[in-house]
Amino acid sequence: MQQFAGADALPQAIFGHSQGETELSGVSQGDHEALGEEQGFQGPELELDAEPEEVVRRIQSAALWFISQLAEGVLPDIELVSRTASNRALTAAGGDEGAEGNGEEGAGSRGGPRHFVLRLQQGTQCRSLVGRHPESAEQVARLWVLLGAVHAMLLSGEQATQRELWYRFKTLEVFRSPRDVNEAIQDAVSMLQVPRSALAITASSKGLVGGRLVIHNRRSGTETDCSLAASGVAVPGDVAAILQDLAFQTDAQLILVVEKDAVFQRLLQQKFFDRVPSIICTGKGMPDLATRAYLSSLSLAFPHLPVVGLVDWNPAGVSILSIYRFGSHRMGLESPHYALPALGWLGAHSSQLRRADADAFQELSARDRSQAASLAATLEQACPCWAEELRQMLASGAKAELEALDTAEDLLDLLERCILEGGCI
Repeated sequence: MQQFAGADALPQAIFGHSQGETELSGVSQGDHEALGEEQGFQGPELELDAEPEEVVRRIQSAALWFISQLAEGVLPDIELVSRTASNRALTAAGGDEGAEGNGEEGAGSRGGPRHFVLRLQQGTQCRSLVGRHPESAEQVARLWVLLGAVHAMLLSGEQATQRELWYRFKTLEVFRSPRDVNEAIQDAVSMLQVPRSALAITASSKGLVGGRLVIHNRRSGTETDCSLAASGVAVPGDVAAILQDLAFQTDAQLILVVEKDAVFQRLLQQKFFDRVPSIICTGKGMPDLATRAYLSSLSLAFPHLPVVGLVDWNPAGVSILSIYRFGSHRMGLESPHYALPALGWLGAHSSQLRRADADAFQELSARDRSQAASLAATLEQACPCWAEELRQMLASGAKAELEALDTAEDLLDLLERCILEGGCI
């Protein structure tokens, strides 16, 4: 039985082209790739700046290989990087001279954690028409349906969100839920070794950015001053456009990532970015890919700026912060490219809540306890100070939202003091 093992298995005449670099606020696409190499990424590298013509060639070559195998009476396997839990790990970033988190010279990290990101390792899995489970053949079918749609979009210059693809495919028997579309996309990313943005698939962004940031769109020639946007500027859903078209200018001293839109809006309305020169961004809860890519681009454009997070003091808040910092297993091979490995936890944490009103706390649920224990175990080596914060949460049996900080001290005063005194963990 023949196996297809991704882009490296296809003719070099198709995949062996030279790659250019696109400047991004002084940071090139090549720097994005170099970052992945510097961090010791063990799975295959993605070609982040693959041109549409190149992706079309890869799809056509893969299809010709698959059809030729079938014509010869062979049922081919498609070998992909495994996305199972056993094939992913939090691993230390390579070249970690600055492995002090946000450090005392940045936002004042107390623990000085090393930099880690979530990466897939070298394990593989096969998509087979004759797999022992019927789902295996359906996975192959879903992959080719998706690739057919991607091929057509690339040729026509169209784009679609994952949600739009789900509505397009939901009438097909092999697509039973949006998760099936996401799995097919991740299979395509692994097979072609390009990110979803190169597949003409955009994200459904809900992120906002505000504060001391001017955005230059090289494609449209427009300029946006985020400090003048009362409710923030929307993060675009096209990740490729974020990486290729946008350039940034700032006089900020840090980048502040906020979990909640309500807190984000308050910081903008009260012009916190003038009290502490800052760029402020929110993903409105669990971050989407576009918001993470946007923050990654900002961090690469301004590597001297510390990046700090503001989340609820509960397991869900720590989970959100961890996705920003380490990446998400749901994003497979793409995840480490959009991680913020030096992200510090500005608040809320236990030391800031000691004087908060008792009625500002809620009891941890059984699900909260399970999630906190699991996160603490995962973070023990990569970020022991975060793991310790989770253990304190478990020991207290309580959790609190960001708004609880206001019962002890004005939120903006507290944030300014913590930033100036180095209150980040």
